[in-house]
Amino acid sequence: LKLFFGFRRPTVRIVVASWQMGNCSNSDAPSGNGVPQHEVKLAISPIGVKIPSLPEAYHTSVVVDDKEYCFTSNGVVCSRSCKSHARFQNGPAKVIHMGMSHISGEEMLAGLKRHFAPGTYDLLKKNCNSFVDCALFCLLRRRLDGRYRILEQMLECIGDSMV
Repeated sequence: LKLFFGFRRPTVRIVVASWQMGNCSNSDAPSGNGVPQHEVKLAISPIGVKIPSLPEAYHTSVVVDDKEYCFTSNGVVCSRSCKSHARFQNGPAKVIHMGMSHISGEEMLAGLKRHFAPGTYDLLKKNCNSFVDCALFCLLRRRLDGRYRILEQMLECIGDSMV
């Protein structure tokens, strides 16, 4: 698995058919023996006050088997509940069932943590939403819906045009 952090959103590319985590392949869906046993959920909290005519900013994290995985300036942080959303009013505002995976949260973390090491967090280019995008792809071959990243993408474009 290689992660390329580019202009808009991280691009996830599978570069070998048999990955170290054992369950990621080049197929459209995760492979594995038997029925997927790990429940994957997406936790979402709006950040700040909604300003009319501007996209809303979001904090996201992924929950696998009731254990939250969130990317911060300290790297990937794990907790038994959605603690990363506690600072937001009524957080998390939404927890969405995304599907079932053959890959456990610990296996996903083992494959992604070196790409999301402590000190590599960047508010616009590599943040909680970037991590969740990659985690969902690893677990379910699904991407984070773009509406949860639209504000940071717009701000990144503005920042790039001013340089």
